Amino acid sequence: MDRSDPGVTPMRSPLARALGRARAGLHAAGTALRGHARSGAQPWAVASAVVALVIGLADPLLHRAEWLTFDLVMQAAARVQAARGPVQPQVIVAIDDASLQSLGRWPWPREVHARLIDRLHDAGSAAIGYDVMFSEPGTEPGDAALAAAVARHGRVVMPVSSARLGPTLDLSALLPLPALAGAAAGLGHTRLEPDADARVRRLHLEQRLGTGSWEAMPLVLARVQRASERAGRRAEDLPPWGAEPRMGTDAPWPAAVGGPGREVMLPGGQTEVRQVSAVQVLNDPQLAPALRGAVIWVGVTAQGLGHTIATPAATEGRLWSGVQWQAQVFEALQQARLIRPLDEPWCHAINLLPLLLLAGRQVACGRRCRFISPWMLPLPVLGSALALALFAVWVPAVGLSLGLALGWLLTRARDLSTARLALQRERGQADATLQAITDSVITVDTGGRVQYLNPSAERLVGCEPGVRRGQAVGDLLDWDPADARTLAQALAECLHEQRVVEVGPPLRLHGPSGLRLVRLIASPILASQRELGRHAGVAGLRWRGHDPVTGAVLALSDVTETRRAADRLQHEATHDALTGLPNRALLSERLQRAVQAAQAGGGGVALLFIDLDHFKRINDSLGHRHGDSVLKVVAERLQQCCLPHDTLARWGGDEFVALLEGVSGRDAVAARAAQMIESVKREFAIDQVEVACGCSIGIVMAPQDGTSVDSLLAMADTAMYRGKANGGKRHEFYASEMPAWTREWLALETRLRHGLDERSFVLHYQPQVDLRSGQLVGLEALLRWRQPDGELWSPARFLPATEENGLILEIGEWVIREATGQLARWRDQGLPLVPVSVNVSTRQCLDRRLVRVVADALRTSAVPAALLKLEVTESTAMADLGHLCALLGELRALGVQVAMDDFGTGFSSLSHLKNLRVDQIKIDPSFVRDISLDPNGAAIVRATIALAHGLGLPVVAEGVESREQMQFLTDHHCDIAQGYLYACAQDSHSVADLLRLSLATGIPLQTSTWRSSESMPVEAIVPA
Repeated sequence: MDRSDPGVTPMRSPLARALGRARAGLHAAGTALRGHARSGAQPWAVASAVVALVIGLADPLLHRAEWLTFDLVMQAAARVQAARGPVQPQVIVAIDDASLQSLGRWPWPREVHARLIDRLHDAGSAAIGYDVMFSEPGTEPGDAALAAAVARHGRVVMPVSSARLGPTLDLSALLPLPALAGAAAGLGHTRLEPDADARVRRLHLEQRLGTGSWEAMPLVLARVQRASERAGRRAEDLPPWGAEPRMGTDAPWPAAVGGPGREVMLPGGQTEVRQVSAVQVLNDPQLAPALRGAVIWVGVTAQGLGHTIATPAATEGRLWSGVQWQAQVFEALQQARLIRPLDEPWCHAINLLPLLLLAGRQVACGRRCRFISPWMLPLPVLGSALALALFAVWVPAVGLSLGLALGWLLTRARDLSTARLALQRERGQADATLQAITDSVITVDTGGRVQYLNPSAERLVGCEPGVRRGQAVGDLLDWDPADARTLAQALAECLHEQRVVEVGPPLRLHGPSGLRLVRLIASPILASQRELGRHAGVAGLRWRGHDPVTGAVLALSDVTETRRAADRLQHEATHDALTGLPNRALLSERLQRAVQAAQAGGGGVALLFIDLDHFKRINDSLGHRHGDSVLKVVAERLQQCCLPHDTLARWGGDEFVALLEGVSGRDAVAARAAQMIESVKREFAIDQVEVACGCSIGIVMAPQDGTSVDSLLAMADTAMYRGKANGGKRHEFYASEMPAWTREWLALETRLRHGLDERSFVLHYQPQVDLRSGQLVGLEALLRWRQPDGELWSPARFLPATEENGLILEIGEWVIREATGQLARWRDQGLPLVPVSVNVSTRQCLDRRLVRVVADALRTSAVPAALLKLEVTESTAMADLGHLCALLGELRALGVQVAMDDFGTGFSSLSHLKNLRVDQIKIDPSFVRDISLDPNGAAIVRATIALAHGLGLPVVAEGVESREQMQFLTDHHCDIAQGYLYACAQDSHSVADLLRLSLATGIPLQTSTWRSSESMPVEAIVPA
């Protein structure tokens, strides 16, 4: 194989190992420095130890610094030295891209190389370094032609490359073909060793590869070229290339190099070597004069074939090809410019010995010794540059520079630390006291000019340290005018009367952080005995008797936070933490004063007790955090409805109390209450959730209805509950008969709590009939409450109370369990089963336990889920659409059917309907009742039927009581009817008879059958 041979060999030690050693060295050096800081050891001894540790353990980092120094010195030398001409003309014959395009792909036939060498021979070249490796045979004629061409020239040097072979990966020599090696004038190695930064600076003039030693290719070529110049000697008379080189007085390399076995470094300053293309040499005879007598280097420079070499010797950071590196080394060898690095033991001695001498001198002289200055720190680098310029020897002195800099810095740090400690001891006690106290301390002279401010005073004034020194204290601090006069008077008394002056009330100071309240104490400063002797008779001292005064100390205690804390505690004791409104205590106090003023003829007083309707539903559905947000919004809206002299207080939970003073009469109060109701019920958004909230207001007038605070509050509370019982979102004035009604309400709540335990709740069922066939297709379960006298109450009489006390959840769960249990009992009797509809309230839908309750009831009764249908109202959907959609999905996953009840009464957007996965739509009885008389109602019914059928849903019409209504629904293709025309709600035994009759006869249900003595049908069990 023909290939360019750059001879670049990677670093023998892994980079990770070198970095590990560097980290260990730096860690040890840091440990030494910390030990010095703790123990106060001699700085130069520590510097010597650190440098020794760095040399021993962080050698890779030290070498990098040395290489950087060498590169900088070489660059500086290259700038200042004059350009040198070549001793022996050199030409690089480049196997470049143009040659490849003209002569064909690489590798070329050996005949092409033979023609190239013959052309160079004909041109009269002095010697050739052919930097192309021919380690594998080509064609026999080609190899023979190439060997013959090499032999004809007689001064061709071939390369020896290196390769790692065998299991141990030892370096071995990779030689040219024997025929070529025998014909060549010499063989030279081309192996290079990049440094850790991947840059090549050095090479070995002799390299052991395998079992033999080989001179560097530029050195062998120099010997061949030098021998050809000697009179009477031919290239064949040169020593064999395989023999060990022997040094003599006529050695072809400079004496400064020190022999072929030494490591040398390439200097900076690139020598320009002419470069021509191989195709030009072959095709252009006019190049012959340029090649005559020149040393020729042949190598690959085409992109992608030859390797490039990064070296600091190249100008402008260019990359060299392998043949360019060989040519530059040859030129430096000819000009005796190769640099010899100093041996490593001598380097360590040069870097450590001066530091050890300095450490010993410091031990002998102690701290008095000052023998190093900052200007001496660059001396090691200058010494290295001088040795390089005079003797061509590189002496790395980075370790010495590091030690000198570290020793000097440690010495300076020790001196500064000693001075600082002495100063700190001198001023320690005074500064510690002034720094520790939270009071602001300002020292002024006898003219009132500021001499000192402690940190607390600087923060109080809002200035940097020392900025306000010399300024008048009256101008330094921004006082209220009256407080500024108080300060001036206190300072004058302190200086003239030589006594401590304490100002009683806090002064008002305006600072960067706003208004501050401070207490002031002024104390005189008496002159010391030393000042008395130095300033005796000076007018700058104020005298009173025989005691001079040099100034005063103003101590300012900031009591702002103390006052604010007291005010905050007072506010928290009288105001609600959530809304910031007055609480019960403050309301009672203000109500007592308002009533007393009204009794004295100051006008009327109205007390409005405000309670939010269904607030627990909001808390259950949105969470308490959103519930708190709702309370804040409601508080703001109610506050906007109050006048400045009115009081709005939070009573607790979702209850507020408004105290209106100076009211003119009941009409004005009623108007204000109506305004509050309208303001509260406007929808608002909490975290992108639309919330609608109403309120009920109870009103009591004073002194007409009473004068006691407790009785007035109780009356307003009673009136509020009366408004809530009448449907909510209204106001009620207190009336004398209300206490009895309140007692009845409380008794009703107590009886409801016992109703479930006493099994006094029962379910009745109303049939649902297919309008086309007249068959019974479903039942709706309706709740009744049996009273002790046997009377059955409809839900309209007790549901408001269950909404308030939360029993609606427990009653709703009982209805679901009872309905599924009744289906199981009918099944056990062998009766045909139809789906039973159960209404669920908004509170149940918002309760996360509903799905579990339904699943448990179906599992307990073993009834198919398809026989249970849950009815939700349209207003329930509007309460929390996202939650309801998820709930319906879970219920349908159980197999339970869902019907939309009271459709058309919730004012919902039709865009929401497509998101609700329901199985049936029920038309509200209010639209069916006047279907034959009211055109608007009839239009709504027709539109609802068309809409439901468009969505693929059946329609149930509720409240059908006449044949005209039935006929209208039939004509417009309504699916199912339910109402008094067919049957009213019946108990389970009557419904069993109906099912049994249907099973026995299979005839349609007649309108005259199963009519009950009840006068009106019941439309829902648990309305929203």
